[in-house]
Amino acid sequence: MTSPAAERGPDKRWAGYYRAGAISIIIAGILVLISLPLIPLLLPSLAPSSVQSGLTSIQSQSVLFGTTWGIYLVSDLLYLIAFPALYFALRQANRTVTLIATIFNMVFVAVDVGVDIPLRLSLIGLSNSYASTNGDTRAAYLATGQLTMDLANLTALVATFLQFSAIILASYAMLKSQTFKKSLGYIGILSGVLGLLFIPTFAMGSMPSGLFNIGGFIFLVVWSLLVGLKLYKLG
Repeated sequence: MTSPAAERGPDKRWAGYYRAGAISIIIAGILVLISLPLIPLLLPSLAPSSVQSGLTSIQSQSVLFGTTWGIYLVSDLLYLIAFPALYFALRQANRTVTLIATIFNMVFVAVDVGVDIPLRLSLIGLSNSYASTNGDTRAAYLATGQLTMDLANLTALVATFLQFSAIILASYAMLKSQTFKKSLGYIGILSGVLGLLFIPTFAMGSMPSGLFNIGGFIFLVVWSLLVGLKLYKLG
């Protein structure tokens, strides 16, 4: 009986891309960290008690609101660079799982950058128009605001599922890898589980949803920085 072949190390032909992925995911993690203290400030805009109050809050917080979603846009694109580097570093441990994680992350970026973030940013102009009009015109802007917020929230739930599922899958592959520490895999899985718990609690309007959201992103920051350092060493 022959023993299983030992896992081969990461392909050194991708050393330059490991470094690019490392820098990308570290910067992405820092951007997510910067956004964390902004979330409580934006609660009136992100989780308004009504459409009217939401549009009013967005209009008064337009710079902060736009900046926050701009940060998310850049961080999303940086994760798009980082995940293929993770694929090449982890494919010897579990090619299928790591490939699915990379695809999930690509679809997440497409949904978030292509749909969710544009919807959020469109609310800034909509809120300004709502504040400057009255009567039937204001009612029309209010109805448009309701539709836009509903679509953005639905899209955000889909994006959240894809993003944190990708993190869980990549972290699972790390548990099977001899290159990455198991503790790093567990941190990623914890981040993913907390992030996914946000989905049902938000859908039910439960108070812990915000805690799950912030908790998932806190561990995502830690995971991103540690993964980035490891990828840089591999490069």
